[in-house]
Amino acid sequence: MTRLISLVCALLAVLPVSAAPATPVVIRVEMREFTFRPSVIPLTAGWPVRLVFANRGQIAHQFETDYLRSVPARVTDGTMSMEASGLDLVRLAPGGSANVEFLPRRRGRFTFACTIEGHREAGMHGVLDVR
Repeated sequence: MTRLISLVCALLAVLPVSAAPATPVVIRVEMREFTFRPSVIPLTAGWPVRLVFANRGQIAHQFETDYLRSVPARVTDGTMSMEASGLDLVRLAPGGSANVEFLPRRRGRFTFACTIEGHREAGMHGVLDVR
């Protein structure tokens, strides 16, 4: 029996750990006065995601959530690419766009909002629903 346990442990040590898929799930998020579409963003824990933000409004908008403050993320737009150990917010001018890639791990419902003065109060908020 001890030999069998040793053999199983040896096999587990050399078997590859199943990794998350290399290609992220793409979710498009539109920003307008004063809404996010979709307002509920479904995510799967352990699956990489690329949120593609587009500001279709006439004024600046931003996306802010505490969830991303402690999650490694990559932000890209047409001119730059940046990796960070956490992300405070994404702010876009009218017509602007940006991608945010990250690996959700913690399950739950986490709020997000446009935190420009008055925007959240006008209804520009939503939920990351990580299952």
